[in-house]
Amino acid sequence: MDQKMLGVTSALKSMEALAKRLLATETDVLGSATGIKLYATAALWGNRMDLSIWPVEKDGATSAGSGDVFSQVLESSSENLLADDADRLAEALVACRERGGERVDIVVDNAGFELFCDLCLADCLATGGAASRVVIQLKGHPTFVSDAMAKDMMAMVDLLADLDASEFPSAKAVGERWKKLIADGKWELREDFFWAQPRPLWEMPARIRKVEDFRDESSMVFVKGDANYRRLIGDRMWPTDTPFSDVAGYFPTRLCALRTLKAELGCGMAKEGTERAARSHEDWMVNGRYGCIQLFDPASD
Repeated sequence: MDQKMLGVTSALKSMEALAKRLLATETDVLGSATGIKLYATAALWGNRMDLSIWPVEKDGATSAGSGDVFSQVLESSSENLLADDADRLAEALVACRERGGERVDIVVDNAGFELFCDLCLADCLATGGAASRVVIQLKGHPTFVSDAMAKDMMAMVDLLADLDASEFPSAKAVGERWKKLIADGKWELREDFFWAQPRPLWEMPARIRKVEDFRDESSMVFVKGDANYRRLIGDRMWPTDTPFSDVAGYFPTRLCALRTLKAELGCGMAKEGTERAARSHEDWMVNGRYGCIQLFDPASD
């Protein structure tokens, strides 16, 4: 078994826990602002998210007063956000749902549990109706051993669907649901070598910018992970309070960056928050404790 699949099998208990909550979330909640923020937050934090405050009943249903539970989860998960455009993100995607669902892209980063969390977000968008189609942008080759490729995603989905239902019932059910989303064309997998290259995203080739029509077809592109974020901002040392829209203004469509800080650069973060983080942790820019949900909307920014 290769390293990526070992990363999947070693995280099955965590996957089961999150899958149980995904399956228990009603469709109308998945399509709501709360549901969208919840699963975007799960994709951002991955295994740093505290699922202990997100209980489910024994029969799998969400706990009574789930609105309060979801609010508590979001409040807890937002404490270390240095930029938080989650409300704007949810507003934009709820509008997509109200228009009947539109294409949404997710540029993923790493395989394993991180990719699993990304797919929970993709499930939320497709099942909840914000996305008529989710295009999952994967890497054409592994610059780093953890880089997510199409074969890694399919291997994980197949493994989940083939799990023993007596041991991992929710993870198995999610795997089966994801296979159907792919078979029905609700999810589309695309690979490109560009996503693994050390080039800024403003050098995005025409085959992505035009042939894949980010500009004309995609209503939202999620850019996931620290490595992709560094390329999004050109790996440059911007003043950290530089408006995100000033840096990301070249992007051809609406963009949401989900990033936990693991490199000493960034933008769009208010001084009050970064100064507070620096007082608490000298290594605040690299320890993965802090994150950003940042939205650029060419129609309004």
